[in-house]
Amino acid sequence: MEALSINNTAETLQITLDKKFFDENFLRETIEYLRTEYLAQKIDFADSIEEIGEEIKHSWWQKNKALYIKSE
Repeated sequence: MEALSINNTAETLQITLDKKFFDENFLRETIEYLRTEYLAQKIDFADSIEEIGEEIKHSWWQKNKALYIKSE
C-alpha cells in the first residue's frame, strides 16, 4: 500500500492514507484545512475588499512600525 492514494470516480474523490505514515491528528487538521478552503471559495467578496485590506495593513503599520524599526 502506498502512503497516500487517490481514487477518482464519477462522483467522488476517495483518499486513502496509510496509518504508518499519517496519524489521526494529521487527518483532522487536513480535513479542517479543506473545510476552511471550501467555505472560503463560497464567499463572494466585493472588489473593494482588497482596498479595505490594504487600508487595514497601512493603518496597523503606522501604529506599530516603531516596534520593528529602530529610529536613529
